[in-house]
Amino acid sequence: MTDYILEYKKKTKGSAKLFEKSLKFHVNGVSHNIRFFEPYPFVVKSSSGKNLVDIDNNKYTDYWMGHWSLILGHGTKQIKDAVKKQIEKSWMYGTVNEQTIKLSELISKAVPVAEKIRYVTSGTEATMYAVRLARSVTGKKIIAKIDGGWHGYTSDLLKSVNWPFTESESSGVINEEKIISIPFNDLEKSLEILKKNSNDLAGIIIEPILGGGGCIPAHPDYLKGIQEFCKKNNSLFILDEIVTGFRFKFGCLYPTMNLDPDIVTLGKIVGGGMPIGVMCGKKEIMEHSNTKGKKKTE
Repeated sequence: MTDYILEYKKKTKGSAKLFEKSLKFHVNGVSHNIRFFEPYPFVVKSSSGKNLVDIDNNKYTDYWMGHWSLILGHGTKQIKDAVKKQIEKSWMYGTVNEQTIKLSELISKAVPVAEKIRYVTSGTEATMYAVRLARSVTGKKIIAKIDGGWHGYTSDLLKSVNWPFTESESSGVINEEKIISIPFNDLEKSLEILKKNSNDLAGIIIEPILGGGGCIPAHPDYLKGIQEFCKKNNSLFILDEIVTGFRFKFGCLYPTMNLDPDIVTLGKIVGGGMPIGVMCGKKEIMEHSNTKGKKKTE
């Protein structure tokens, strides 16, 4: 390992120098915790296809691909052309626009449960609003998630992301008493925990394949068992397909598993790597986010 580090340092002297400058402006030299590694990260100057190129002109095969969102590769011509075409019109409307409607029509055809759609700017926001909506719809407070499940940086869902370690992902998280975690692919133990909290359980958020938790597929019977419990308990079944959506097929993974979620979340894959998040779901549930005609509370 020492030889690899020495070779890395020898080939990345420019990155080492520029990273020293980055340390002056960014915490630990990075703007996202996952981007740091020892002895220092290489600094990218360009990308194309499957490759990243650093400022020392070293070429790397990229298996990360922009948080798994660039499945067509870096710098794909069709995406660049579409971005250029849109920028010529505008890059921020702040109003209802034609492009939003066209995109929603495409998503609704690809994702069966997407009867109604709301857009946000990140996957984190999508899951944040999904659990908030579950609480609003059910009038309950507790949200269940998976041990090791990652759903972004929303404070509601940071509990147990470092499983099996008990240390919290971040200080400043104070509302974890309304979040419970259940063991992945262990239906018996999961149901035992859920039943103990059933009276105040607003919903369960889960990935068909654990992304940040090790890319572990859920057993179909496990997800069906969790879904069945949700239906009987009047809790919402939320599928986080931010990692799995539009990767395995055009659409989501859940139809191949014969699942019927109440809400589905999607992330930057929808924008070809651009910052976007999607919360979509059944009409009767999504309509709870409609503020039209609501009276102000006294």
